[in-house]
Amino acid sequence: MKNLIDQYLQSLGVNEPEISLEWLQSLLTAHLVRYPFSSANVILKHDLSLEPEALFKRLVGQRRGGYCFEHNKVVFLVLKELGFDVRPLIGRVMLNGNPDNGRSHRLTLLTLHDKQYLIDAGFGVMNPRQIIALNTNQPQPDVRYHYSVESDNRGGMMVIATNCDEAVTLYRFDFAEYVESDCNIGHFYSHQAPEAAFVNHLVVSRILDSRRYLIRNLTYFEYDDQAGQERTAEISDATMLYQLLTTQFNLQLTEQDAATLYSHQMAKIRQQQ
Repeated sequence: MKNLIDQYLQSLGVNEPEISLEWLQSLLTAHLVRYPFSSANVILKHDLSLEPEALFKRLVGQRRGGYCFEHNKVVFLVLKELGFDVRPLIGRVMLNGNPDNGRSHRLTLLTLHDKQYLIDAGFGVMNPRQIIALNTNQPQPDVRYHYSVESDNRGGMMVIATNCDEAVTLYRFDFAEYVESDCNIGHFYSHQAPEAAFVNHLVVSRILDSRRYLIRNLTYFEYDDQAGQERTAEISDATMLYQLLTTQFNLQLTEQDAATLYSHQMAKIRQQQ
């Protein structure tokens, strides 16, 4: 495990580990920049083992991207090995407004100096850039959104992103005990169930200091959070998709991968017509 973690930390270029919130923030920032969120491996039907060696090889060594059960397990394993007090949580995604969606989002609960925090490296384009403190009711600022944590009136909490234009509830969670077998169940559904979102939709995102990039199905979005601007472009062919995946999203995919992804999404579009 030590070799895997050393490789990961070296890839991020962060300072020598220390038990501090500042160091953890530098790790999260660097992770979001280097390792994109992606459902490409799901659509390509790759083996998505969560065993540490296979997971680190796929996400860190091969830079093929991943989603929450992959990103947040990597972060969890690293922090646990370094001596941080962490445990996994599994939340209910609420982007569609439904509070009763199944538990399909893994995140990490950190306890540090008697305070609790959420660390999330796998929520796609709406992922907070910063670690979220749970001991305050005050909004916590990001570049475009303020993030707040409120009661869900069911014994749990909700993470809400707000700016002058909108308020979006990302997910709700509670503090029940979750173990790796619980995460494995959610992971299995997310990449195997015929109706699962990532089985059907190409979703790729990357978060920089003030910019965010997103592919949703066959549309490309670019957000300049500092200027409050965005632009979109339709992905016209597999070549354009390949260029975006390997440049804007820093993924190591092949032209054949891109062709398969493009064909898959075009087939989904035709089914809906």
